[in-house]
Amino acid sequence: MTGSGEPRLRSAVLAQAWADISGVEVLSSADGGPLTRTIKKIIDPLVIRTAARPRLGRPVLDAVTAAELAELLLADADRLRATAAWFTHLKRQRRALRITAGNVQDVCFPLAYELATGFGSPGPDAAATAAAALRDLHGEGGAAGVDQLTAYLADPRHEARLTAELRRRWHAVSALPHDIAALRAFVDELSDTAWRVLADSATGHALGLGLRQPGGASALGEIVREISGLPAPDLGLQRGDRTAVPPLSRRDETGAELLERSVERRVRATLRRLPPDERAPVEDLVDDELGRVAAGFGLGLPALAACFALGVVLAPALRPLDGAAPAGVPEFARRLNAQVAREGYVLHARRALAGATPLTPRPDAELLRDLREFAKHFLGRLWVRLHGFDVRGDLPADAADVRDLVTGVVRSTSLDLRTKVRRALVARLPDLEAVS
Repeated sequence: MTGSGEPRLRSAVLAQAWADISGVEVLSSADGGPLTRTIKKIIDPLVIRTAARPRLGRPVLDAVTAAELAELLLADADRLRATAAWFTHLKRQRRALRITAGNVQDVCFPLAYELATGFGSPGPDAAATAAAALRDLHGEGGAAGVDQLTAYLADPRHEARLTAELRRRWHAVSALPHDIAALRAFVDELSDTAWRVLADSATGHALGLGLRQPGGASALGEIVREISGLPAPDLGLQRGDRTAVPPLSRRDETGAELLERSVERRVRATLRRLPPDERAPVEDLVDDELGRVAAGFGLGLPALAACFALGVVLAPALRPLDGAAPAGVPEFARRLNAQVAREGYVLHARRALAGATPLTPRPDAELLRDLREFAKHFLGRLWVRLHGFDVRGDLPADAADVRDLVTGVVRSTSLDLRTKVRRALVARLPDLEAVS
């Protein structure tokens, strides 16, 4: 425990408050705290509403903010107990209806909270209510939103029209002048004033649209070097030196590059993010995505494109296997890299490269490649997060929100790699014990 006035880890604040709520075992992990998916699908978006209160989503909270977080969670205790009870009914009815689409927690946690909000604790008609809610969510006969999307795009009449419209919008957008000074100023200052100038400019879109011109990747690389002081590695944005028109259907994708993902893949992500009662018809979702695809960096809102441009110029400094970033790199980028470089598994990997001991007995090459390509993984996760913001119409409120967003994406990327290392070690543990 820390002193009452000291900063606290958000995870510890949530765990302590959660321990005071009874009857939520199905939403809890083995140690009694909330499951990661409970936080992601219920607590953050529905109870705390971190999109509207980003200060409550930061990894470290001061005493006042920690108290506010705990108070909001405990104030919703009755509804959370009802959510847990509804989840049990939904799981049972899902099996009865033979529904297999989606992860059961991803699908049913938000729906259980919705039922708890509308009906309170389950009553005598709970089974029928849960079954009806699942049918509404997935559609009669199991036709989920994804199935509707697949059928819509596979119809030859729609496919030809949408492909033509995608190309028309792509080529109708003209290159824009960019204000590199605004981007450099925010990287250096990280101030609210600098953020407002950058967010209100067309710089993010302009840099993204520039990638579509001949030599676009090289031109962006020069801008990145000018601001970050480092050459740009392969960031996984596109296959060639200019962005190709993304395909309409996922089957026509030629790689995993961020800016060349199909419209179908992007709309599938939208369907995962939006609850059923907030979804527009599939036709409208596809049309919205065509508009985003045509925008710079595939993000419709200029402020979000600016956030991604920030990520692009910070990414070359994220080289945890090299240790500290060199002199001349912006301070924010240096801090982000240090955040990962001091992780225990990264230090272990650096020792492995020095020849002292293997990182793991077998999958060293894959894990080390992931670490070497940390910048690419970071940008992929950042783009997905920003696309979700775009779909919901969310924007960072100020410079602190932008810093927290980027810092959080770096941390989640690092945690993913840490989990990979842990799994590899656990899988190989019997062999390691045999030779120890």
